[in-house]
Amino acid sequence: MIDSSRTIHCAKNSAVTAAITALSVLAMIVLRAGLGRLFREKSHFDWIPALETSAFIGAICFAIFFALNLIAALRAEPAIKILEEEAPEQELLLQPLSGFVAMEYYWLILNRTFVTFIAPEGLYGWRAQGVVTNSDHNFFKPYEEMLEDKEFLRDRRAIEKLSWLRGGFFVERSTIASVEADSRQKWGMGGIPHSGRIHVRLLSGQSREFILLGGVDAEGIRDRIVAVLGTQVTSDV
Repeated sequence: MIDSSRTIHCAKNSAVTAAITALSVLAMIVLRAGLGRLFREKSHFDWIPALETSAFIGAICFAIFFALNLIAALRAEPAIKILEEEAPEQELLLQPLSGFVAMEYYWLILNRTFVTFIAPEGLYGWRAQGVVTNSDHNFFKPYEEMLEDKEFLRDRRAIEKLSWLRGGFFVERSTIASVEADSRQKWGMGGIPHSGRIHVRLLSGQSREFILLGGVDAEGIRDRIVAVLGTQVTSDV
């Protein structure tokens, strides 16, 4: 279960959204009444029903967003616990791993965002975000900051645990046939900053396309994956 502070945070965010919605509804009702009087419509404006209607819609909005925020907080709780754990120094890697933040489409129109870590044994992927829209173009910035934390990137155990969470993945080095870079923009990203794509092709014939978020160099990411995973993985252009 999430702690009380995160529950309060969810409630505050939901209350702000509900208040904005209620005030917007009230403004629309008042505007409609004002336009009616401007065009001399025979209508009587009553504040009480207007306030009751906006309050009712605001309450529904609060309930919906509070439930959605709680669900999101509950799903994030396992990852937060992993990130808050402190590993003993002797269990940390001598050199930090590296990684990239990428979006992957599935079922044609749905998307998910991964923080992908490049390790000698393969690629670890933590599903950091579920379906997002283009309402917040910089939603991935906190994950970029995570990849700048060298101490965290030395904690392979934490990275493994994140990849074990729901939606995560591990692509073993021996199953990868090639890694390709594509610097072209991806259609349908709606203004979310991205710098190309990485195609990871498997020996099984399957492949995964990772859309690189932010301003990273697609060819540089490809070369880093090939260098870390070893010579048995080819780099196709």
